[in-house]
Amino acid sequence: MKPKELFKAALRLEPTPRVPMTLLSGGVWIYAQQGMSLQDSFDITPEQSARYTINAQKQTRSDLVWCSAGCNNLVLRAVGAVTNFAKPGASATVEEPLLETPADIDKLDLDRIPEDPGIQAMLESTRILKREIGDEVMLGISQWGPMTLAGLLLGTDVFMKLLIKDKAAAHAMLEVTTLLVYRYWDLFLDAGAEYISQAEPSASGDMISKRQFEAYAMPYLTKTFELIGDKPFAKQIHICGDTSKFLDIIPDTGADSLSLDYKVNLTQAREAFDNRIAFLGHMDPVAVMALSTPEQVREDCLRCCRDAQAEKGGYLMMPGCDIPPTVPLANIEAMADVAYTYLS
Repeated sequence: MKPKELFKAALRLEPTPRVPMTLLSGGVWIYAQQGMSLQDSFDITPEQSARYTINAQKQTRSDLVWCSAGCNNLVLRAVGAVTNFAKPGASATVEEPLLETPADIDKLDLDRIPEDPGIQAMLESTRILKREIGDEVMLGISQWGPMTLAGLLLGTDVFMKLLIKDKAAAHAMLEVTTLLVYRYWDLFLDAGAEYISQAEPSASGDMISKRQFEAYAMPYLTKTFELIGDKPFAKQIHICGDTSKFLDIIPDTGADSLSLDYKVNLTQAREAFDNRIAFLGHMDPVAVMALSTPEQVREDCLRCCRDAQAEKGGYLMMPGCDIPPTVPLANIEAMADVAYTYLS
């Protein structure tokens, strides 16, 4: 079974001959190995960018490759935000909020998204990936979720206060950021991606209540998936932190899979999902993947497989979040070793 077919089978909740595995994003890690920044990935040729991604896939034995990995903030740059992709070994940052008031969001020109040179470079790289490895491995594309985008545009603290002080303004912003997610995904699906993800750290259970999640996160996570329809093969949500109190309702968004942080108990997740959704996770990207030995990584991956009851299907191995650039390749190899042998 090809890696891509294995990944698809797990998303269909079918038992698989081995545990599928992937990194979450990994763009900063890939380019840090070359002493390069994310900005460098836009400045080199798309062919070179695709080659670095393909080489990393071969090294890590991942069943999924993320297109435009680590570059979610490109969509914000495209509509006018000041961003920084230039520091080697660092994630991209939004240097300052673009909007002075919530109402300013209506001034954004979403038609500018395809014009950003970084997005254009990543789209061409995605087309190359599709031609060269798209038959073998799944190609994914990720973007921030609507709440997180709203916070990056206005300032996260300011936006979170709207949830209490001006609910109408919060919803108006989320309607627009939902379109930002959709527009970005759609470009990369046309270029060859098949698996979409939205990362929504602002909807973490460490930040908001279940009532707030139902009011501000659920409707817009759901709407993004409704807008994109059946164009992707499958749809993922990633939420940082402890999402335990949301597990029972997340399948109702229309997601096919949920990426879990290390704070979530995988056995509890298996029970809560009740075979309604696939799930991925969840080794600590710092304490385990970056700071542990390969043997310790191996032990934690074995624990994840046991807790997730991997033999039942619907579980895919992945770190609980994007990995730091300092993660040794030997630790990713240890993770892959477990994924490739656990069910044999």
